[in-house]
Amino acid sequence: MSKEFISFMRNRVSISALSEPAPQKCEWELILRAASRAADHGNLKPWRFHIFEGEGRLALGQIYWQHALSEVASMPLEKKEIFVKKAFRAPAVLLIYAHIQEHPKVPAIEQVMATSAAAQQVLLGLNALGYGAIWRSGPACFTSLTKNILSLSETDQIIGLIYVGTPTEQNTGVPDVNIDGLVKWVRD
Repeated sequence: MSKEFISFMRNRVSISALSEPAPQKCEWELILRAASRAADHGNLKPWRFHIFEGEGRLALGQIYWQHALSEVASMPLEKKEIFVKKAFRAPAVLLIYAHIQEHPKVPAIEQVMATSAAAQQVLLGLNALGYGAIWRSGPACFTSLTKNILSLSETDQIIGLIYVGTPTEQNTGVPDVNIDGLVKWVRD
């Protein structure tokens, strides 16, 4: 195993300050093909990807706005722009969801876990190509309203939104994680 790769994994950080450019179509395809090699019990390939770019992010902005309206019925229309702008925090947004399939040996939770593994692979792939990203979620990701707007099945599970672009700030890194107390050795 390459120590350089382990170092690469340890140095990946979430970056929220993002600008143009975002990955080109050929780069997205490269990343998503690699992400599709995530651990996947039953070889179901439950992950699905929606890429929102350019004005296409308005569709995502509408999800934020419709969610806000569903939470606060008296929401003033003047606030719409605030919610829609959330979709424009990066030049591209990747929505990842698990398309849950009935399977006698692979429960829904394992399909969600496989899709989460694919999302992590996306983050590593983006980093490898020099892009910054941050994985976000929030209440709007977990509603039937959002699923309806995206034409998803009620059994589909949104894993999150990965905001993607070119970092506008220097990566300062994060402190190493102390794994003492997080690991238990079980031996003979």
